[in-house]
Amino acid sequence: MTKISVSATTNEDETCLPVSWVSQSEHLISALDRSTDAAIWDRPLPLAVAHWLNGLEPTKLPEGRFVLEPNLVAECLLALFRARGIEDCPALQWFIEDAATLAMQISTWFDAEVLRLRLEPVSDNACSKLHIDNVVARLICTYHGPGTELGTDTAAVSSLTGVPTGMPILLKGKKWPSDLAPCLRHRSPQIEGTGVTRLMLVLEAWTEADRVPGHDRNYLSGMNVC
Repeated sequence: MTKISVSATTNEDETCLPVSWVSQSEHLISALDRSTDAAIWDRPLPLAVAHWLNGLEPTKLPEGRFVLEPNLVAECLLALFRARGIEDCPALQWFIEDAATLAMQISTWFDAEVLRLRLEPVSDNACSKLHIDNVVARLICTYHGPGTELGTDTAAVSSLTGVPTGMPILLKGKKWPSDLAPCLRHRSPQIEGTGVTRLMLVLEAWTEADRVPGHDRNYLSGMNVC
């Protein structure tokens, strides 16, 4: 595992971000030690999947936010794509299987019977401030468009490091069980007005105490996602 560096904002020295790169998704969780606040799975997005996503109209990209059992993630995502009129194809199957695998790993790592899933197309400057999420941990994967940007609370915009497209990142949140609070912060890349639309998947463990009224919608097998 290696760490990535960005230039510090207060001087010209390099400061090392507390981020590790791993070669297998199973190692994401074990990489989060006391000195590491995030881990990135260093893997390429298959070209066929990238080409398929590039060919989809941004206005047709699916969107949904649900709380659900991990074994329902594949069904839920397929329903979201079908609701937008997107036909089944090998690239879609890869996307769904990839997301479902990540969901099962989150469930295992955090002993979670229920997850919160967000599939979101983004074309504005959402989450423009560097921040730490108010969760135990969160997995983010940007399948299309520029990935999440990483930095510290003193980082200059020009020094932020972007997670490559298609690479999942597991981030410690404010509720991570440790006496050492995470210092790594992240934000969405600023793309408003560029014509770029990102498609990102967010997964995290969830309990009823985490429910956000009006936002967290329960997904049940066979339900209408529209």
